[in-house]
Amino acid sequence: MKSKSQKSQDLKKLKKELEKATISVFTTFSRVGEKGLSVAQMRELKNSLRGSAEYFVTKKSLIEKALESLKFKNLNDGVDVYGIEGSMGMVFSEGDAYAVSKKLYEFAKKNPALQFFGAIFDKNFLAKDAFMEMAKMPSRETLIARLLGMMKYPISGLAIILNEVAKKKIPTV
Repeated sequence: MKSKSQKSQDLKKLKKELEKATISVFTTFSRVGEKGLSVAQMRELKNSLRGSAEYFVTKKSLIEKALESLKFKNLNDGVDVYGIEGSMGMVFSEGDAYAVSKKLYEFAKKNPALQFFGAIFDKNFLAKDAFMEMAKMPSRETLIARLLGMMKYPISGLAIILNEVAKKKIPTV
């Protein structure tokens, strides 16, 4: 059990991380009557997030206090910390929110004990469904490649047609 000073340090850390994070994801990793994440799985999750995000486990009451101190849009409507069943963890990232959400989604596919309850993205609350849509989006590189392919297609099609027309008009000797 943590002492009062440890809890106050956790609360300060939560407030600081929530303020500066690009995305903060609400998760649960262990519920009553179900097998939760093992120590090895938890270590694997933290290692997969290393460098891009941090996984933080603390008491629901501390998370609730940290959220009350923030003035984010739609936050009070969506986050019900005490309604989340089981042990709660949060993922904080200051980097690419889409990459972090994709990493979490890929890990959760292999480990169903990790479940999501929403996220705070760009100072707004995203429900679970909106977060899952974000996590399933293709990577930035894939989207750029698709865009370039769509932009290149009409030009390359026109070049092929002009080449065929030129072949038919020029008599061969």
